[in-house]
Order: sequence, then C-alpha cells, then structure tokens
Amino acid sequence: MKILVFGAGVLGSYYAAKLFNAKLDVTILARGEKYKNIKEKGIVLENYLSDEKIIAPIKVIDKLDSTDFDLVLIFVQSIHVKKILPILSKVKKAESFLFFGNNFAGFEKVCQVLGKERVLAGFGAIGGKRKGHTVVFADADRRKPEKKGPIIIGELNGLLTDRILKIKEILHSAGIEVKISRDINGWLKTHAAVILSLAGAAYKVNLELKKLAENKQLLYLMIRSIKQSIKVLFYAGITIEPFKYRILTLLPDFILYRMFKKLLGSEFAAIGLAGHARAARSEMKALCLDFLKLAKESSVQTDALNTILSYI
Repeated sequence: MKILVFGAGVLGSYYAAKLFNAKLDVTILARGEKYKNIKEKGIVLENYLSDEKIIAPIKVIDKLDSTDFDLVLIFVQSIHVKKILPILSKVKKAESFLFFGNNFAGFEKVCQVLGKERVLAGFGAIGGKRKGHTVVFADADRRKPEKKGPIIIGELNGLLTDRILKIKEILHSAGIEVKISRDINGWLKTHAAVILSLAGAAYKVNLELKKLAENKQLLYLMIRSIKQSIKVLFYAGITIEPFKYRILTLLPDFILYRMFKKLLGSEFAAIGLAGHARAARSEMKALCLDFLKLAKESSVQTDALNTILSYI
C-alpha cells in the first residue's frame, strides 16, 4: 500500500516518520522551508521525555507529481481543509482520505469533493513543538513512558468496516496505538468543546500552564465552562464521546479542580496543550465561533463558557 502524508507539521512529521521507520511505502507532502529541510535532512524527531533523536530520510514532495496513492493521511488544520480539496481531488486512485484534527463544521464539503465513501476522520495522540527543523514530541507521560496515547480513527457512518480495520492494522504495525470510534463525529466535537475551554484559560495566562494550575479562580471558571460545553453538546443531540467526558458533568468541582491542577502542572500538558494552542490560535478562534453558534441555539446557561471563550 502506498501512503501519502499530507502536511508536515508536528503531527504529520511524527506519524510519517513512524510509518517510514516501519519500512512502509510512505511519502510526505511539505511546502517551503519544511520541504527543503526534509529533502536535505529527513524528518528529525526528538523525544521530549528521553531526548532520543529519530531521523527518517523519507521521500518528500512539494506538489502532487504522482497521484498513485492508496491511503492519504491529512494533518491540516480545519481552517485550511477547504483550500486543499482541489489538490486532494487529483488523487483518483486513493480509496481512503483520513482527516486528522479538531472539527465542528463536519465533512459535508469534503464528502462532496472527494466522495463520501472515501472520507474518514481521526485525531492524533501526541503533543509537540518545533525547535528549528527538529520536531520535539511527547507521546507518553514520563511516569508511564510505555503507555502511548492512542490515535483515534473512525468511519463517518460509524460502521466497523474492513477498511478501518486494515488502516488500524497498518498504523499498529508502525508501533502506533489505535482506537476505533463508532461515533467519530461525536468524538471530535466533544474533544473540540473541551479543548476550547482549556485553551481559553491557557491564553488568559499567556500559555504559562503552571500559572494556570496555581490560579484557583480561573481553574474553577474553566471547569464550569467545560461542564456547560458538554451540556451544550448533549442538548444539541451530539453523542458525548469518549464516555469519560459524560462523567465530568457529574463530578464535584473540587475533585475536577484537583485533577486539572495536577494535569496542567505536568510536562505533557506543557508541550501538548501549550504547544498546540500556540501554533493553532487561528484554528481555535474559528472553532470558537462555530461552537458559540451552537451554544446560542441551546437553552444551556453559558456564562462561564462565554467568559472563557472570550480569552481566545
């Protein structure tokens, strides 16, 4: 199987390198300086927790000279998806286009251009940032380095197809943990709703998460915002996935305060949440606007949510 990784950001670089080092037939599409650097030096990864370096002299292209790919993995922010659809539509042979990332708007336009039967969705499981050409990543907690976060993938119709099982097998063969969601639409919307509250609070303290962890008033406001966000989704008829997020609305605030205080003081949050929020503020603003529209249509009290999202 020939695989194209579209996008050479932190996630695209990490997963492309994993696939390459597993000796799979993979090509990455990059632009500008990223293309030049990968062509000259390969993809260079550095493990944030262990300082281990991984180099992948992967095949890189800056335009689609060949469209002979079977599987396309797209790691592009949702605000940029529309403009790359004409390029992706040239890959006639591909059976599957797997889009990774936060998404509130859905995949209607994508399905119109590429064909509904060829579109899947998912979400990556690492945090990271760039240090020059090197991608510094964290794919586990220092206390449990052997426990990697799973990548989430799913069919838009929720079916457990032979195709999704095959993609899981391919990713797993590269040492990538995979979970299949039977409601990827609900999963992505739930994740985006929760991450918006976290990001809003983080922006309020200029992404200094240790300051956020010590700001009791702001943390409690963030917790109320998360609970209101989940209620908005529930009353909009959106499935809350994964199940653990349904429990958040039931837990007392003081328990969630302790949990988030610990999480936000961790190294994983520093590189994961802060790194992504720093690189994706435009995307966060777009997601915020989409979610606020949904919130206005509900009868849920959203005072905390409105305040937190105003920081984005």
